[in-house]
Amino acid sequence: MSSETGGPSVRFEPLRPMSRGRLMVALVIGPVLWLVALVVAAWLFDYSSAIALGLLVTVASFLVSLVVLALLHAGRRRQEGRYADRG
Repeated sequence: MSSETGGPSVRFEPLRPMSRGRLMVALVIGPVLWLVALVVAAWLFDYSSAIALGLLVTVASFLVSLVVLALLHAGRRRQEGRYADRG
């Protein structure tokens, strides 16, 4: 498979893609582990406001990561489409 310019047509394909189930588990486990760590820290240091602050930080970081991943995914699809139109 070659493009018109004579170079090989290259598309990234991971050796072992993550299954949909494992991906969902990874997305759920991360925030849950943060919550567990916050509860343990709040219990050890006797701070109840630490849980609220930690939850806020966790939710904010989760939302930021979703936005960044969505933008990266859209950019990758746009770039793949641009190179697919050339070939």
